[in-house]
Amino acid sequence: MSLRLGVFRLDRWLAADSLLRNRGFFRIWVAATVAVLGESVSHLALPLTAVQVLDANAAQMGLLFAAGTLPFALFSLPAGVWIDRHRKQSIIVSFDLMGGLALASVPVAHYAGVLSITWLCAANFLVGTCFCVGGSAAQVFLTGLVGRERLVEANSLQASANSVAGLGGPVLAGVLVAALGAPVAIAVDAAAFIISALLIVGVRVTEQLTVADRRPILRDLLTGLRFVWQTPLLRAFAAMAAMCIVLFDGFMALYVLHATHDLRLTASQIALVNALGAGGALAGAVAVHAINRRIGKPAAIACGFATTGAGFLLYAIVPAGMLTVLMAGAAMFLVEAGMTAYTVNYLAMRQEVTPDAMLGRMTTTMRFLSVSGAPLGSAIIGQAATAVGLVPVIVGLGLSALAAASWSHRFLLRPAAICQQGAAAE
Repeated sequence: MSLRLGVFRLDRWLAADSLLRNRGFFRIWVAATVAVLGESVSHLALPLTAVQVLDANAAQMGLLFAAGTLPFALFSLPAGVWIDRHRKQSIIVSFDLMGGLALASVPVAHYAGVLSITWLCAANFLVGTCFCVGGSAAQVFLTGLVGRERLVEANSLQASANSVAGLGGPVLAGVLVAALGAPVAIAVDAAAFIISALLIVGVRVTEQLTVADRRPILRDLLTGLRFVWQTPLLRAFAAMAAMCIVLFDGFMALYVLHATHDLRLTASQIALVNALGAGGALAGAVAVHAINRRIGKPAAIACGFATTGAGFLLYAIVPAGMLTVLMAGAAMFLVEAGMTAYTVNYLAMRQEVTPDAMLGRMTTTMRFLSVSGAPLGSAIIGQAATAVGLVPVIVGLGLSALAAASWSHRFLLRPAAICQQGAAAE
């Protein structure tokens, strides 16, 4: 894909050293943007299908989100060895196609009259597998393409584009859900997966495979685990990310149910709330460099985590009435702004301390350690919400996030300082 878009030349507006002048990165950037547009639709349509079409309760919603994270517990460790031994580009394309087919099955099953919670969970499991394996390969592929020194810039550009797409995506989702119904609207995300695969397959890059196939898989798998455990910063990140993901996924499992049952929001209103949340993600991506310069990456990560927790708390106290959409949107703005500031720095810092030969295994090991508890966490949170109510559980998630952010800040400072000293010595 060229930087010339019709009569509009994007390169005229870019700085001379902009990563967007790199054609490979530009294709990845566009692919990620398309994927976010599609994800914005299924982000609304998938839970609405469960709630409105299948009448799912809080426990079933917890299981639905658990199905999407279960692949990280099952496949992350062997996937890391596989990624290091094979071309990352081929892996990304293959799993994008798989995710597209999984989502396309939902409207087909709906029209055939066989759609069920089990079917939705199975589709979400396959999509989660796509994110687990293909998404891990994409992180390694990006590092090889742009270099370590430009990772924060690359992640920030990705987050900014994703946020802009996220602003329009929820509006598109609301229109499609209203016009086609939630199950059929999911087909848009299926198409986005296919388009993403077509864009990635056109990236011209020579990949260096760093691990010989003849070495035992178990040996390489254990090497990845030892590397993460013996690197203080990665060990701290694994603990912090595990807390963050359990809390965030628990919130996401409940927020649509709370919006529809308690706040009485329509699909279009929920889409507007999501759009305001995307605005928060854009604000986080734009501000992250300035925040890093002012307080440093470790503190920015903890502040992002705390901001997300504050968003949970605000969402829990949103009243039903005239200001519902505005307050719920403000809550999602905080949630997404905090998660973006956290994610951009988290991804960059963990890859900065990892040698090329270990990138695949580090990425999937970190995902295994941080996401393995999420399926059980989502299921437990869903059961708790069924037992005691949605609002008390969401309040608990917010308070837990604030406590975890405070703990994470103290826990990250020392290993981050050690890594900086080691980099200066080199």
